[in-house]
Amino acid sequence: MPVTRIELCIDGLNPEVREALLETIWNELRISPGMVTSDGNTELALSQCGADAEDAPVVRIGGQPYYRMTPERLALLLRRRGTR
Repeated sequence: MPVTRIELCIDGLNPEVREALLETIWNELRISPGMVTSDGNTELALSQCGADAEDAPVVRIGGQPYYRMTPERLALLLRRRGTR
């Protein structure tokens, strides 16, 4: 089974927003940047994605970008995708 890569695009991202999104990922998956979930199915990376400021924050999951992400939307998305 291929590993699903979650990328948090950090281009010009406010540190408080970045930390809130990272906290959401930790709460849902128990991983930090550079880690893989205990089942080996999901990894997390911080990336320079070249995202426009009006689209930020951007999270890519399996290469699919999600724009203007909030911690609440991210938690819902991770639950829907079953990336636990």
